[in-house]
Amino acid sequence: MASKTSGKRASVASVRINLEPSERSLQKMPMKSKPSLSNLSISNQGSWSISGLLAVQRITKNLKERRAQKVALLKKIEIVEPQPPSFASRPPEKVQVSAIRQILEDYLPLRLGRTIYDPKKVPLLVKEISEEIKSQVKKVLPARYKMLCVATVGERGQEDIKVVSRCLWDPHADNYAAHVYQNDSLYCVVSVYTVFCE
Repeated sequence: MASKTSGKRASVASVRINLEPSERSLQKMPMKSKPSLSNLSISNQGSWSISGLLAVQRITKNLKERRAQKVALLKKIEIVEPQPPSFASRPPEKVQVSAIRQILEDYLPLRLGRTIYDPKKVPLLVKEISEEIKSQVKKVLPARYKMLCVATVGERGQEDIKVVSRCLWDPHADNYAAHVYQNDSLYCVVSVYTVFCE
């Protein structure tokens, strides 16, 4: 392609068609068919213009700004509290798990502070612990909630133990609190489960 009068090139790539001598006479005549690809050569010369570079810089700047705006929009969207599905329970007041956990943390050291593990007395001890914790938790439990208290007491030795539970419930309405207490002789794991009843 020919260059403009200002010295700037119209494009970076230039196309040159090599015509054989027999075809040169046809060059002046209007072409009805396209030249064959064997005679076509494309050369990519490193000729850059200032206006082209500035245009590319402007385009990439706009793309970067648009991308930054999209990323900023994505970062602003936060789900603070997931909305429960339509079939989930919607209690008017939810259980304060921190209050239940505080009851467990205060009660267990007072009740089991100097207790020594005795396998004959443990069944009665577990019942007493469960009933006393239930009576204290009922004071902070909202209306229409049911509660289950599970206490596990064992002798503290050289072995490790894991206490695991699995529940099927509505995570938007139901909850639990657990606490572990141990002294030189025994360990006690108490779990309190609260379930909303419609």
